[in-house]
Amino acid sequence: MTLHERGQQLRSRDGHFEMAPFELKSQPDGYWMWVSCEFDGHRGGHWLAPDAAHPGRLIVTSDPYCWPDAHDAYDARDRWEQQQEKRAKESASDPTDDLVD
Repeated sequence: MTLHERGQQLRSRDGHFEMAPFELKSQPDGYWMWVSCEFDGHRGGHWLAPDAAHPGRLIVTSDPYCWPDAHDAYDARDRWEQQQEKRAKESASDPTDDLVD
């Protein structure tokens, strides 16, 4: 795997820090973006995909989503990070937000 296909970003969740590696996986018809999760003893990951219920948002899912090109996959990764940062700020401003699923 080439170096440009992997990356790491530090993120904070409820005051705990974790490394969130991303991995681009080439497929015959496009690219999958893997978001690894190593948090509080959990080791695993999910696939980054558009949220069909909320256009413009992204979700992580157990089923891979095929991005048409690498640029789209990396753009989604960047938007995912922005979405998560915004969500963390909103949760910090509303402490009851963590109580609702």
